[in-house]
Amino acid sequence: MNNEPPVSPDTRSGKIPASWWISVLLALGVLAVYWPVFGYGFVEYDDQKYILENPQVKTGLSWDGLVWAFTTFFAGNWHPLTWLSYMLDTQLFGFHPQAYHTINVLLHAANTVLLFWLLKRMTGALWRSAFVAALFGFHPLHVESVAWIAERKDVLSTFFFMLTLMAYIRYAQGRSRAEGREPSALNSGGASVPVSRLVSSLAPPGYSPAGPDLAGNSPTLNSQPSTLNYTLALFFFALGLMSKPMLVTIPFVLLLLDFWPLKRLFTDDLQNSNTRPLPSRVTRHSSLLLEKLPFFALSAAACVVTFLAQRYGESVVSDNVITIADRLQNAAVSYWVYLEKMLWPSPLAVFYPYPPIPSDAAMMAVFMLLVISAAVFLAPWRRPYLTVGWLWYLGMLVPVIGLVQVGAQAMADRYTYLPLIGVFIAFTWGTAEILSAWWNRRILLTIVAVAVLGACLTLTAMQVGYWRNSETLARHALTVTADNAPMQVVLGRALLNQGKVDEAAQHFAEAMKIMSDDISAQGDMAATLLAQGRFKEAVENCRVALKSHPHDPKLHYILGNALLEQGQWAEAIVECQTTLQIDPTHSLAMNDLAWLLATVPDARLRNGAEAVKLGEQACRLTNYKMTLFVGTLAAAYAEAGRFDDAVKTANQAIALATAGGQPALAARNGELLKLYQAHQAYHQPAHP
Repeated sequence: MNNEPPVSPDTRSGKIPASWWISVLLALGVLAVYWPVFGYGFVEYDDQKYILENPQVKTGLSWDGLVWAFTTFFAGNWHPLTWLSYMLDTQLFGFHPQAYHTINVLLHAANTVLLFWLLKRMTGALWRSAFVAALFGFHPLHVESVAWIAERKDVLSTFFFMLTLMAYIRYAQGRSRAEGREPSALNSGGASVPVSRLVSSLAPPGYSPAGPDLAGNSPTLNSQPSTLNYTLALFFFALGLMSKPMLVTIPFVLLLLDFWPLKRLFTDDLQNSNTRPLPSRVTRHSSLLLEKLPFFALSAAACVVTFLAQRYGESVVSDNVITIADRLQNAAVSYWVYLEKMLWPSPLAVFYPYPPIPSDAAMMAVFMLLVISAAVFLAPWRRPYLTVGWLWYLGMLVPVIGLVQVGAQAMADRYTYLPLIGVFIAFTWGTAEILSAWWNRRILLTIVAVAVLGACLTLTAMQVGYWRNSETLARHALTVTADNAPMQVVLGRALLNQGKVDEAAQHFAEAMKIMSDDISAQGDMAATLLAQGRFKEAVENCRVALKSHPHDPKLHYILGNALLEQGQWAEAIVECQTTLQIDPTHSLAMNDLAWLLATVPDARLRNGAEAVKLGEQACRLTNYKMTLFVGTLAAAYAEAGRFDDAVKTANQAIALATAGGQPALAARNGELLKLYQAHQAYHQPAHP
């Protein structure tokens, strides 16, 4: 008996199809549960690096930015479309975090609706598809991918993932018709529903699908639509890889869909095993593999580029730090823990430290994974959704399961954004089948669905609240994890920004205690000492850290500032120059060096022409929107004798400071303006 009747063409009776109401409710549900993030800001965990401290993103869309996006390995990543999306946000909305959050949430809502339509088109199961999409949209494990601006790559790549599958499904169904096999979609009870009937039920009046006519004859189909859809699938796949290379497993997913629910791989062979010759079946299977070769080629290219990017960014952890045995144990445990967190999503954290894993825990995880695998493989023909769902989960996690260790985390909630769809499918179809023989199955299924989704919405709302700011995010992570050095650093930065210097120093010290060679903690501790006025200690701290990290631009930059505060002008200039040699786009070092070359008391160190060059470059990188940088450029013009330009630029700095609510900075530039109007350059006093 079918749990769900075949889709009926409600449009003929003037009613709005249930599919459209479900789509609207899914989108509204996502917007409702993520509504608080529209008022949140940036967090001190990659958001600064990706946007506020990224000169290319800060200037908005430009030709130089386009070239940079496709050629850079910045932050150990190659995802040009993600960079371009940030640039577009900056171009349209400036540096308002609400806009970045809004785009993330809208993409997640679109992904949720697209998943519903994909499953419905493939399976014909309206409510099961809706439930899987709701789990995807409302599950707490997905909060990290949506509420974190730096994880734009997750929601953007998934958008192209959905479009890839949509185009592929249209291609596969077109091929089936061209081969004289009417493609079928399994409805919820296991019966076949012709796809042409499903499509016609969703199409506008007057639409005639390409399928058998009333006499049952299959028309000769033009292969162009299938070719176009295949090309579109490849195109969207390439866009997805350029958003986040985790999509390298898409060819594997397409083969799974060929098995179920598209039924292109084995189903017909089983049904026609007595009539279909073996060579014909082998040829068909080979053709299905051959048509995936371009997808595998794109995946291979993306893997190579990603590995090079992570090597360039020094993100790949060597085998000497984390052994192969440790990685295998962590991979097995992570597979199991992700399932536990799916069923009981608490506690969750933005960073999970790499813990020592007991051998018995790893063995138990391996045993449980093998038991589940054996169970779903016992009857793949009667319950193919179990096999597909389980392999979807296992396969899509392979790039991020830690076999190639990138970063210091043991696992991450964001890694489950796409893989858990497979488990959601297996759970939903399996639960519906278990309850299919019950006389009150509809009531039971409704109760289960409401209870599960209600729990998800409640826990997701709680998890969203932790992303309010850097302090709440870090304090929660430190509450639910142990020895979490990165979160100690994030909390320290949040406190430092609030002026709580002494408290911030305690957290940086704790981070260094947990991980003595943590470059972030070392740099932030030096910055804290600088803020406390402990300049000699800051210099000593930087010099010690530079022995193990000689090419870290942040340490050189802080050292330059500490030397500057002590009046060591020449040494400060050298450190700023070293910073720019390591990172030519370091706009702060660029600005500081321009200021020094224009204003140091020692005339032998001043260089007006070079100061102008650096000042103009720093302003271009920030689109002439940084008051401090524009004021520095005015001082450089004055030192170079270009007083008319100095006056004009100083007035621009005053206007920026006034508009930005910086009265002290406006007053300071006003004082300097008087000097420039008198054709005098500004030079700092001999003693700082």
